[in-house]
Amino acid sequence: MTYEELKQRQNWTLEQKIDHAVVVVSSFMDKVNGNLYASVSGGKDSGVMFDIIRRFVNKDVPAVFCNTGNEYSEVVKFVRNTENLTVIRPNMNIRQIIEKYGFPLISKEQSRYINQAKHTKSQKLLNTRLYGGKKGIGKISERWKYLIQAPFDVSEKCCDFLKKKPFEKFHKQTGLYPVIGTMAGESRLRLQKWMKHGCNSLETNLIASYPLSIWTENDVWAYIRKFNLPYSPIYDMGIKRTGCVFCGFGCYLKNDRRFYFLKETKPKIYEYFMSLENNGVSYKEALRYCGIDFPDSMYRQLTLGF
Repeated sequence: MTYEELKQRQNWTLEQKIDHAVVVVSSFMDKVNGNLYASVSGGKDSGVMFDIIRRFVNKDVPAVFCNTGNEYSEVVKFVRNTENLTVIRPNMNIRQIIEKYGFPLISKEQSRYINQAKHTKSQKLLNTRLYGGKKGIGKISERWKYLIQAPFDVSEKCCDFLKKKPFEKFHKQTGLYPVIGTMAGESRLRLQKWMKHGCNSLETNLIASYPLSIWTENDVWAYIRKFNLPYSPIYDMGIKRTGCVFCGFGCYLKNDRRFYFLKETKPKIYEYFMSLENNGVSYKEALRYCGIDFPDSMYRQLTLGF
């Protein structure tokens, strides 16, 4: 698969993309002998994916939701209305994860690179993170290199412990494989995965199907309108993404107001997450250190010098 092929397929009509998604899931179902489930998050993307499966492929495919305890209550309430739903939970809570591994800031890729550069004993890995490997791949962005010296850690581990490991445990217990509603255009990592494996990943440690890989956000909303599909009211409240309310991946982007929304609508939850600490530094202080725009960013903590 190539980037050019993705761009071409992203220009297909909605009907073509629906047909493609049906073929992807049907093929995956055959490959895993019908042992599959729909991974639902309560968000619009996985909701569309599950509707395609239920409407066009097999109405009996089960849905699985991982309740991390960190989602918007509106999302949890909405997803609980899903038919044939199993709810799973992680073994660690977010306070334990942040205390041990660090804050989820910048992006999954960059936080992992920064954490590795900060703690690795391998000079080769450090050089890769500082200067890049082949074709410059694997390098920490110049913008974020200063975080190697930060008085706190950043890490992508929250996703591993809150989502990945519970689903791995579910697979081991049931033998079922996931159908996941992510899109290749959402991040560089997802694009790379699609280019390497296509919409059905059958040769990796995680055997999974990604039938919406060639879709765009506009396609998702078009599908919702076409079939009058219900969706979480959180989107009508001004939130563009669901998931963990405290997540800092992408929060540095211009006009991102996730933390403003959280403080305005869930002030107690906002204060709780802002108080979480790594190495004696609170999430609120870490956000200031990174220059992130959030409700309390104008205040300074003299004890840390920022």
